[in-house]
Amino acid sequence: MQKQKADLDIESGKFEKIYLITGNEPYLLSLYRDKLKKAIIPEQESLNFAYFDNIQDNLEKIKDFADTMPFFGDRRLVIIEKASAFKKDTGLADYVPTIPESTTIIIVDDETDKRSRLYKAIQKTGAVMELNKLSMQDLKIFVVSRMKKVSKGITEKDCEYLIESVGDDLNTIVNEVDKCIAYAGDGNAVNRNIIDTVCSMQVENKIFDMVDAILQHKGDVAYRLYTDLLTLRENSFAIMAVIRNNYNRLLLIRELTDQGYSAGEIAGRAKMADWLVKKQIQKIRNYDSDRLKKALEVIVNTEFSIKTGNIGEQMGIEIMLANLLRL
Repeated sequence: MQKQKADLDIESGKFEKIYLITGNEPYLLSLYRDKLKKAIIPEQESLNFAYFDNIQDNLEKIKDFADTMPFFGDRRLVIIEKASAFKKDTGLADYVPTIPESTTIIIVDDETDKRSRLYKAIQKTGAVMELNKLSMQDLKIFVVSRMKKVSKGITEKDCEYLIESVGDDLNTIVNEVDKCIAYAGDGNAVNRNIIDTVCSMQVENKIFDMVDAILQHKGDVAYRLYTDLLTLRENSFAIMAVIRNNYNRLLLIRELTDQGYSAGEIAGRAKMADWLVKKQIQKIRNYDSDRLKKALEVIVNTEFSIKTGNIGEQMGIEIMLANLLRL
């Protein structure tokens, strides 16, 4: 992972007056929010720190706090989070150029509008950090680095297997890596055996694998995976919800691909890693939008039939699988 603007500023001890931390990777948004907070306001509780989750109702309070000189410290810090800062003009854009040199404002928002006055004001006065899903290579570096801190190793092949098994969400990866480290105990390596034993990937991955089998018309594999889910006593509606969400994502990728978007552009719109988008594109290379829409119709109709009592849960899903395999 390359160094972010925040890393460089923390090293130098020189901070911008305002930062926008945005992107589709929640773990990194929280990480850099906390890194900056710790560097700017080291104390746990400080009269120089204020937090807001609403701008419109608190703009004057934000300005009053930011305009006040630091109290027994070098800087004042304001964090604005979960405030939908870019959905309406709150007036904050007019204040940004006048932020005192002794104050830093951090806005954390995963949805921004680059055309907005606020975004342009932050670009001009401070710094924008866009933190999106990591590439497979960066994820592998992240996992290896976390393991190396506790003297554990993992092969590149097993590392990739772990990531593909648990998904590209960094919060999930951290949890699963830590479980593997704990299970490895005094051993110095994490391997596929350990990953299969402790990682929370059984249910959702079986469903993902089942969808893959359906797309490849491998009926025997799809039914075997469904039988495994029955053994795990998974809720039928939970199974169908994951299948439906998977097909919705595949449809979105198909439509954006047809519109000429690149894998990287689709990744941004779908809030997925580009390596994962590339894998999904390969899965649906023989499926157009109409076929995927028909599949979604089959799934929705099955859910409705089960909920209204027209068919039993197990039989409904088995018929649904048969209909999906025919598409």
